[in-house]
Amino acid sequence: MEALFIVLNDLSYMDKILDKFLELKIKGATIINSQGMASAIINQEGSGTAIFSGPFYRSLDVDQKYSKTIFTVIPDTFDIAHIVSEVRTIVEQSNRQVIGFMFTMPVSGIYPLKPKAK
Repeated sequence: MEALFIVLNDLSYMDKILDKFLELKIKGATIINSQGMASAIINQEGSGTAIFSGPFYRSLDVDQKYSKTIFTVIPDTFDIAHIVSEVRTIVEQSNRQVIGFMFTMPVSGIYPLKPKAK
């Protein structure tokens, strides 16, 4: 199993990604509000932003302070490369320099949490 994480800066693609998950029979995902370090520093009053002056950081949409992080656990029976490719196809239409990024991590087990039966 692998956990797929998508840090999405361009939130206009979130519904399309979730729709694609349903189409690909991915049964669940968790979505959390997140903020990148550069955005946090750039949006602080009086902060030293000189270290964030390179081309990557100039391309950030600093008016959008927050992103969404979507994560899901993908069973070994799924083709993770195909899922990643499908998400890339969705976002490749964007004119923005930075849409977000994805990464995977191995998952050695899943342990449901529920109260003990009485």
